[in-house]
Order: sequence, then C-alpha cells, then structure tokens
Amino acid sequence: MAVQRVLISGSAGFIGSHLCDRLVAQGFDVRGMDKKLGSSTADFAGLERVVAEFVPDLIVHLGANCSSQISLRDPMTDFSDNVVGTFNVCEVARLHGRIPIIFNSSMKVYPGDDGIVAPYGQSKQVGENYLRMYATLYGVPFIINRPSSVCGPRQDGSEDGGWFTWFIRASLTNQPLVLFGDGTQSRDVLYIDDHIDLLLEQVTDFKRFANDDFDFGGGPANELSLNELLDALDYHNTTNAPKLKGDMHRFVCDNAKIGTVSAWQPKIGWREGMRRTIEHFR
Repeated sequence: MAVQRVLISGSAGFIGSHLCDRLVAQGFDVRGMDKKLGSSTADFAGLERVVAEFVPDLIVHLGANCSSQISLRDPMTDFSDNVVGTFNVCEVARLHGRIPIIFNSSMKVYPGDDGIVAPYGQSKQVGENYLRMYATLYGVPFIINRPSSVCGPRQDGSEDGGWFTWFIRASLTNQPLVLFGDGTQSRDVLYIDDHIDLLLEQVTDFKRFANDDFDFGGGPANELSLNELLDALDYHNTTNAPKLKGDMHRFVCDNAKIGTVSAWQPKIGWREGMRRTIEHFR
C-alpha cells in the first residue's frame, strides 16, 4: 500500500502537530481535523465530508480526550470524544473503501491497582474493540498503539495530564503542584520524537504492523517516579492528595512485542527530554 494522503485527527494537539510536521516534511499530503479547530470526529457528517473530499489513503486517529482526571469529572464528554469519535472513524473508513486506521489508545485500558479502569481507559478500550470488530466483519485494517508517558515540546501539561511537562512548567513558573499519591508512582517516559519515529514507520509500512496492538515506551531505562523528576528539577512546591481511581503505581513497557516487527528503539532518554522541554519553555 503506497500511502500518499494521510488524514490526522487531533492534528492541533501535542502528538498530532508533531506528526503533521514530520509527514509534510517527507512529502506526504496531510489533512488535519481537531476539535479545537471546530472539526471533531464525534461529528459524523463533518468527518464524512472531510473524508469524501480528501480521499485519504490512511487515517491516523489521535483526536481524543487524553486525561483520566477529565474523564472522572466529565465521563459524558469523554464518551463522546473517545467512543463516538472512534466509532465514527471506523464507520467512515468502512464506507469509503476500508481505509486503514492507526489508533492511539492508552495504557490506561489496564486496571489500576484498585482494580478500576477509569472512564478514559474504558472509552479507549471500547475504541479498540470497535477497531477489531470492524477488521473482522468489514475488513478495515488497523494498528492499535498504547504509548507510555509521552512528553516534550508543545505538550500543554497541566494538572489534568502530561505530568512530566506539567512538572517542568510549574517549576519554571513557581506554580504549586498536587501529587495524587505519595509521589513514588512511576512510568517509563517516551520523548515525542521517538514516538513520531514509530508512527512514521507505521504510516510508511502499515502492513508490517497491521491488525495488532502494541505497548511501547521509554522502557526500563527511562522509568521515572514523580519524586525523582521533582528531585531532578530541584522543585518541591507540592502538596499531596488521595490517589486517583484507576491509577497504577507502576507501568513500564518492555518493548518486546514491538521489537518482533520493528528495529525501533527509543533514542532520547528522560534527562535529555527534560532538558529539551525546559529549553522549549524558556
């Protein structure tokens, strides 16, 4: 499959904007959609108009609510953005010639230490199930990605998500931080450029990854706790709050499965990622 035209949902977001730039630089014809710009995948008629006009060879579906905190406060919006949005992408792909889909899911589909999957994880899980069903029943090919904690320039970073970048922003502006838990919970940090490298490989060689799901991240070498990042930033203007429902104390990808189909490996460690992100904000 020779991909030339790529439709990206969430194109104004953190990952989407980086992917747009990289694809355009490599000569792809790219069209973006984003709720921030008034074009949401939750609007089926609007999505279908874009697809009918642009006729993409591939859809990279990144548009979503990406925050467990927001989903806990507002599960209805999370459902609309994530479940309805992903269903609509599947359906429009079916109606327009079985367009292949690359979908960014989340490691939050796995239960937290309390056995709970928060609404955000549930909505991503439902999206995954629809992709598999559409592949089985209608022949719509897919790739499901579950990246770990992606970080870097352009990430908003706030109390609602993007903790690595939020901690950096707060440290530079002396904003108080709330730690949901004792700060010892950890994730493997993945720098944005490394994530885009893999997405680009999937766009250019879709069949190698097709109809499968992949957990990937910075791996054990880039495991980092909240407290360790605060120590590295030498910033401790923090208070503690109860752990969030559905939270995992530790989640670290070993990248074993992605290694069976790709030579991809993260190249940028968390300390270098921290340095680059600090430079971006300064």
